[in-house]
Amino acid sequence: MSEQLLLPAFENEILEINIEELHFSKDIPPQLLMGRKFQVILASIKEVGIIEPPVVTVKNGKYLLLDGHLRVSALKQLGFSMVSCLMSKDDEAFTYNKHVNRLSNVQEHKMIVKAIERGVTPERLAKALDFDVANIIRKKNLLDGICAEAAEILNDKIISGSVFTYLKKMKPQRQVEAAYLMTDMGNFSAKFARSIWLASSDKQLVNPIKRSCTLDMEKLGRLENEVSKIQGEYKIMEDKYGIDVLNLTLVKGYIRSIFANPRVVGYLKTHEPEIYQQFASIVELDSINTDNDNLIQRATF
Repeated sequence: MSEQLLLPAFENEILEINIEELHFSKDIPPQLLMGRKFQVILASIKEVGIIEPPVVTVKNGKYLLLDGHLRVSALKQLGFSMVSCLMSKDDEAFTYNKHVNRLSNVQEHKMIVKAIERGVTPERLAKALDFDVANIIRKKNLLDGICAEAAEILNDKIISGSVFTYLKKMKPQRQVEAAYLMTDMGNFSAKFARSIWLASSDKQLVNPIKRSCTLDMEKLGRLENEVSKIQGEYKIMEDKYGIDVLNLTLVKGYIRSIFANPRVVGYLKTHEPEIYQQFASIVELDSINTDNDNLIQRATF
């Protein structure tokens, strides 16, 4: 069996493109260009230039802008004629924009570090991003004390900065365990991070917690074991989900084929009305993904 190579999504080189040659893939509402977000982008570009290049592709011989509409609009207002762009190898305008989310804390940290390495002072960044200087310094130092593996796990997650405060109190291995636990549970709140920190043993922490003398260490250990057990059970359920949905889809298709036979339907209505009602409910489901809980209950009556 021949191996399939994973091809890169972008060209290696940054292209300098005339702004007038860019065609937007979506309309920008006029009110958006009057909002605070756009004003911050204007100030940022004026102070430090473009940090993250817009993404374009070629369609019908023209440059189609996939991502970066506000940045390009700001460049036009500021009188720029050229812009550096990343070239996408495919026309993924729909899926690309669908999956673009706001910048995570880790990604924002990396952009600030990159700008400072290029010689931009924290004061200029603060002015460009409409932050105070202390906030810029805090974002710059976000990953100090965080191991690389934990940072990578949380790279694209929208997380409160307080979460990293608790992670820094843990040793690297415990940071990774905490990052996986938060990801598996879909919970990135500071309260959850604090509970993981409190449930950690002293050997998992940088500095032991000054625990109350009334704290039952045996109960704390049991709590940690329960959290680990729940994490394992959740992972098993997550792994089985895809298989269950596939099986239920096959069940639905089979029952639908049975209902195509009027004689079978007539027999069920007359002799097995309860089974008929359950089968009818399954056939009428519009979406396996949105109604799989109901389908599981009906398929196992």
